[in-house]
Order: sequence, then C-alpha cells, then structure tokens
Amino acid sequence: MKKVILIAIWLTSFVSCFAQWNTERILTIGQNALYFEDYVLSIQYFNQVIKIKPYLAEPYLDRAIAKIQLGDYQSADEDCSKAIEINPFLPQAYYARGFARRKLSYHKEAIADFSKALEFSPNSLHLLMNRMDALDAIKDYKAAMEDCDSYLKLSPKSTNLLYEKGRLQLEMKDTIAAEKTFNLFVQKDSTNAMSYSARAILRMQRNDRAGALKDYTAAIKRNSIYVGDYINRGILNVEKKNYNQALSDYNLAVKMEKNNALIYYNRGLLKASLGDYNNALTDLSTVLKLDSTMTEALLQKALVEYSLRDYKSTIKDYKKIIVKYQYFVPAYLGIAQAESALGNQKAAFLYQQMASNIEKNKDYITHKNKENIQATTKLATNTQKSSTSRKTEIFNRFAAQNMDDAESDSKYTDATRGAVQDKYTDVINERNFVMTYYAKMDEIRHTNLYYPSVQEYNKLKKLNSVLKITNNELPLTAELVNSHFDAINEISLKLTTDNQNADIYFSRSLEFAMVQDFSSAIEDLNKAISLRPDFMLAYFCRANIRYKLVDYGKNAVDMNGKTTPDEKPKTKKQVTESQTLFDVTMIMTDYSKVNDLNPDFSFAYYNKANILCTQKDFQTAILNYTKAIQLDSDFAEGYYNRGLTYLYIGEDTKGLADLSKAGELGIYKAYNLIQRFKK
Repeated sequence: MKKVILIAIWLTSFVSCFAQWNTERILTIGQNALYFEDYVLSIQYFNQVIKIKPYLAEPYLDRAIAKIQLGDYQSADEDCSKAIEINPFLPQAYYARGFARRKLSYHKEAIADFSKALEFSPNSLHLLMNRMDALDAIKDYKAAMEDCDSYLKLSPKSTNLLYEKGRLQLEMKDTIAAEKTFNLFVQKDSTNAMSYSARAILRMQRNDRAGALKDYTAAIKRNSIYVGDYINRGILNVEKKNYNQALSDYNLAVKMEKNNALIYYNRGLLKASLGDYNNALTDLSTVLKLDSTMTEALLQKALVEYSLRDYKSTIKDYKKIIVKYQYFVPAYLGIAQAESALGNQKAAFLYQQMASNIEKNKDYITHKNKENIQATTKLATNTQKSSTSRKTEIFNRFAAQNMDDAESDSKYTDATRGAVQDKYTDVINERNFVMTYYAKMDEIRHTNLYYPSVQEYNKLKKLNSVLKITNNELPLTAELVNSHFDAINEISLKLTTDNQNADIYFSRSLEFAMVQDFSSAIEDLNKAISLRPDFMLAYFCRANIRYKLVDYGKNAVDMNGKTTPDEKPKTKKQVTESQTLFDVTMIMTDYSKVNDLNPDFSFAYYNKANILCTQKDFQTAILNYTKAIQLDSDFAEGYYNRGLTYLYIGEDTKGLADLSKAGELGIYKAYNLIQRFKK
C-alpha cells in the first residue's frame, strides 16, 4: 500500500513539474511503455490520465492490457468493464475482458464477450480461437466445431487447427470424421510431428497397434516435443519385445519431463520384467514420490522388493495397499509369502486365512466393493495442446490494440518450402543492441559487449549509473521508475544553471528513455549533438530511440472505436509508410555517423542490418551483419540473424551454417531451427 501511495505522490509531482504536458502526451508515453512491455511503468501513466480525465475509455483499456500481462485478471476485468461502460463500441475491450474472464474460469461470460467483439470484427482469428477454447472448456463441442470451421475458412493455411478439429470430433465420438481430419492434417503438413501424433492416438483407440507405432515413429523423427509420443511408442515397443528401443524411448521421455510419474512407472515395469530389480525399484520409488496415490506402482514396488528379498519393505507396502483396499486378496497373500520367508509362519498363516475368508465371501464383497489393482503399463492419454491452442493461453496485446499482427502468406512456391515458411513466421530476429543502465546478462552467449569508448565514458562518471550495451533490456520496477523521475527533476535543475553542457543533456535523455518518454529523449539528444558534433554515444542512442518510435508509431492506431473500416486503414498505411521511410533514413544516417566516428563499433552495423531486414533490403542487411561479424568473430546474434536472412532469401546452406555457429556461441534455439529448416 505504501508503494502505491508513493507512486501516486511522485507521479502527481512529476506531472505538476511538467505542466505543459497534456493527458494525450502522458497517454502516448504510457502506450510506449505498454508496447515495449514495461507494464509496471505503463500502469502508472494510465493511472495519472484516469485521475485527470476519468471519462476516457482508452486509459482503462490500456491499463487492463498491462494488468493482464502481469496476471492481475480480476482487476483487468474491472478496468475493461469500466471502459465498456464509457464506450460500449470498443471491440478490444470485449476481447481483453473475455481473455481475463477465461483465465478466471468464467467461461460463459468470456464466450459472451468474445461473441460481442466478433460482432465488430467477424473475421478476427484471435477472437474465434479464444471463443473456441472457451466453448471447449464448457464441453459445447458443437459450437466449438463451428468456430473451428469458420477459422479454417478464413485461414486455410492454419493446418495446426486441423488437430483441434480432429480432437473435437473425437470428443463428439465421431471417430470416422476424426480419422479423415487427421489424414488431411498429415497430407497438408507432412513435416509437422503433431499431425502423426494426432493420428496415432486415434489408431491406438482402434487397437491398430502397427499403424500407431508407425505414426509415433514418424512424429519422433520430426522432433516431437510431446512426451506422450515417446511413452506410447515405448509401450508399443515393449509389446513387440523391442526392449532396448522401449528403454530408449522412456529415457528420452524422462529427459523431456523429469517429473512425469507415468514415464517412471512404465520404465520401472519394463526394468522389473527384464530382471533389473534395483533400477526398477528406483523408478517405482520415484513414481510414489511424485504421486503417492498411484497404488499400481506401490503393488509393483512390493513385488520387486520381494524379488530383492527385502521382505520387511514388501510387508510394509502391502499393508499400505490394504489400508486403501481392504479386500484386495493379492496383498494378503503377498504378506503371507513375505512373513513365511522371514520365518514368521504364524503371521503367514493368519494372512493366508484372511485371504481365504475374502475368497469365500467374494460374491458379497464384489457386490459391495469392486477392487482390482493391476500393475500394467499405462498409456499417455492426455491430448497435447496445439500451437493454436497455446496461443490462446497468451494474451495477444497486438490484437487488443488493433496493431499489425497478421500471419503472412508463404513466399515460397513449392510445398516443402511453403511449410517451412509457415513456421518461419514464428521466428523472430534477435533484437537491436542499445545503451541502458539495466541489462539481463546471458553468460552463455559469447558476444563481446565490451567497447572501449563506452568504458572510458563510464570512467568519467558523467551519468547516474554505469552505461551498458545489451539487446535484452529489463523492465523497470516501481522503485526504479520513482528513481528515474527523481533523476529527471535533478538533472533539469542542473540545466537551469548549465545549459551548454552536452553531457547533462545526454544524461537526461537516458533518464527520459528509461521512462519511455522518447520524444523528450530525442530533444535532449539533439541538443547534446548540437553542442558536441562528434558525440558518438549520443548518435547511437538517438538512432535507437528513433527506431523505437518508428516501431511503436507504425503499429499504434486510434482505439476510440470510431475507425471507418473502408477508409482509415488505407489512409493510415499511406501516411505511416511515408513517415517511416523518412524516419528510417534519419536512423540510418545516425548509425552511419556512429561508424564514421568509430569504424569498429560492431553494434551499429548489426542494428543497421536489422532495420534493412524490415525494409526488405536483405542483401545490404547481409553485408552489414557480415561487417559486424568481421569486427567480432563471436557475435552470436549477428550469425543468428544473418542465418535467418539467408534462409529467407533461399540460401539454405549459408543460413544453416550461420545458425550452427550461433548455436555454438550460445543461442541454443538455433539448433531447433536447424532441424526445422533442413530439407
């Protein structure tokens, strides 16, 4: 509570110090912070706008989006409701509230919100997908199927949705339709592990073990990330007496999910059947640590302990079973055997007699209590989430803010390349490098983040903190936000007595950038550069901040709900493209100036290459990535992005070589991409 009060005080003080700011500018800065995922900071800006103009819907919606990203779904629901109360024609507010309500398990209310939003945006894939998941949650499979079909009509290349369709058909007990859907899935996306995995489940249900084994093998060859594929193939291999392959499958499954009791259980059974009792006991003990209710594992553990002549443990485990299942005859007989082995014949006779009495009254007991425990293998029956389903678990702020987030069509003509390109849309370049006070360090990557000019400037102690080079900025905490606003006030006071000092303007520009006030940051950088024309750090920072403004500006739109669908998007696109071209020219000029002043500053070449990629000038981008790599042979991000660029233009051999180098230098996700892009 203290923290909230302090934040309110300093924000009120800050705005009063900068009285010339209007609420529109505060809102824009808040949206900057929201766009760049600085959610705590953005909420404080939206709070201030709401305090000044509580009749505006937009800050409530923006604040709700930030709260959703922070997991505060109940409060987000309330903010969305307030936005809708003020302006009931905001489809984004219905979408955001629907998402929050689905997270709160208010599925029927979420469905109503998604349906309302779809009235405004009937072709929204995000809305259809979310409503489909909510309908699935309340088991309204027929309605969910209708949304699934609508999605596929709007986006026929979204082959992963065929998995959802087939799964829904299975829920509706229509196995014939499900088989057709899964066959179509395999046909349309033969490189996708999930298509084979889905069909394997159906074949297992139909007891087509040979067909299921073939499909599980195909899924695993395509690097399936679903542990159930490895578990179930292991079971099928056991049935075919391919014990070494089965063990290999279970071992791979354990590497994928170390806390999955089902894997250890099946592996324990296999080891026990092969006479590897000690290792079987270890696996079965692990099962019971992970799931103490798994009586089948307890039964098998007792049998293994008996084989190892650990009769006391055998008796102990059988007694645990009897506590839960008092008429389970094998437990009594097991105790009798163990007691006899220990020489306790009286106790052995007693438990044999108990078993005999249960057998004599089995008709009555069976009628009253159906008890049967079997230590047999268990299939992984839980269906996996497709990538489309996983998307609904993550709030899409771009959809809520009406920003560009369209899935691009394949640029390749043949089927194999097209399937790869579909996956390529999910691949993102490593981000630009910037200068900031806070950075999330990655000790695995080998990129050299040290640069002499930066270190020399830090030694001068002109700034409030140590300047770092990074492409992994950290969002500010509430305490840090407070400190940076205080710093802005302090530096502003210095400028009243010394307004010809480039370092002071540079220092304040960094503080403005920290609180996402990019316009003010650029004004200060302009002043710093005018006072010191060879200020390399200022040119680099100005280029970075200008690019952030471009990135935000080309996506942000008016969210007041009064957009004219037939006219405004086209006008906006024309204006945005013209403005972006001008801004990009200025950004590239600044980066070029950086390299004129410091020809060995690799990060300027790298950032230029990233921007050239956004402008589709791939050949020039590759030249700049190459220059950055020549300056730093361990530039992991340079290899990674150059590799993606090569793949994008069809030079696969060079692209895969670069990805391999990036993986070697610590960007391990490159290895997954290598598998996906290989022919």
